[in-house]
Amino acid sequence: MADGNDRNWNALLKWSLAQTHDGNTANVRDDGAGDAAAPRAISEADIAWFTQAMQDGMVDEVKRMKEISLAIGTNALEVLPSREDIDARLELMRELNDRVCSVDNGGDLHTIGGLVPVVMNLSSPHAELRAVAAEIVGTTTQNHAKAQIAAVECGAVAPLLRLVEGEGGDAEPSGSTSTDATVAPRGFESEASTKKAARLAECRVKALLGLSSLTRGCAAATAAFFKLGGARSVARCVEASFNPEKDVTNDDLRNLTLKTKTKALHLARHLCVMSDATMAIVVDADFATSAGKALAEATPSFGALGTSWSDAFRAQEKTSMSTESILGSQLREASLRLLLDVARCVDFAKNPKALEQLRGERVVGAINVVGRWYATFDADEKETHRDEMTVCAELAKMFG
Repeated sequence: MADGNDRNWNALLKWSLAQTHDGNTANVRDDGAGDAAAPRAISEADIAWFTQAMQDGMVDEVKRMKEISLAIGTNALEVLPSREDIDARLELMRELNDRVCSVDNGGDLHTIGGLVPVVMNLSSPHAELRAVAAEIVGTTTQNHAKAQIAAVECGAVAPLLRLVEGEGGDAEPSGSTSTDATVAPRGFESEASTKKAARLAECRVKALLGLSSLTRGCAAATAAFFKLGGARSVARCVEASFNPEKDVTNDDLRNLTLKTKTKALHLARHLCVMSDATMAIVVDADFATSAGKALAEATPSFGALGTSWSDAFRAQEKTSMSTESILGSQLREASLRLLLDVARCVDFAKNPKALEQLRGERVVGAINVVGRWYATFDADEKETHRDEMTVCAELAKMFG
């Protein structure tokens, strides 16, 4: 619905109610005979007004997407002059993302040339714009074969992989005199630097989502992904060291790190089951070992005696499923599911390297540790972690 047209819709509602009221009363005579009176004649002027009100009150989707595409394509690779300019472009791009949620609009976007400026914004000097551009690519290409091919032809794979690798900074507006070098006590990050790190982490999460939608079931996108070394890039996301007690103090940044690892594992899963060839590439990238490392990092460590778990962690789990504990559970499940996929799908006779990876110390050790943790659960905890425990049990059977 277009802005400023509420009066049209209010008038239309009143007019429709009036017609309904007139029709209902006209069909019942005062004497109760129930004879139907002649229906009210609608004039040509009424019809013309009704049609115009409908047209004024609705947005031409294709026209609006063209307008947004033109606006966001202007100076897409340049540093924008002010915070207001960045926010205005963000608003337009988020509106475009909302519109392409419709499959029809997603198909129309590449037809009108709208994917080109979106892909250009994947290389914007502003991290927030790169992140929302990656989200638009993911939304547009999700379950849409023609949009996937169009995105590949627009060169979307390479900039998405650069975002996965963590390339690209977060430029200040060209008219700004401030910097991120905020004075802070030695040994502590400034608030501005932490926010900047979070924006860069968000880029990586959105890029992984974009690649998941783009490559799913699309041979052309998958071929481009592997040709550009995408498997290793994604594996590095899973391998990135993360100590939740020491490395990251900001909650948003810590949660984004957990999300990054989980999204990377989901992407690896759908790539590895596509064919024997893609499975071989996933094995060569050693995703199994990466998944084992992520599983170990997402599992609470034993206490000093090695027989009990962190009281602080257990208290957190008992009181509520916090965002961090939910994300940790998702990461454990994603790690276990990838390991199970490799164990089920790979031909060990043709690819003995996969067996070596699955039997490696890091993978076996992680599975044993998480299994010991599950063994300490009470009934409520078992119900909370039912899904990941089920996957772990299946994997343990595969190991014999």
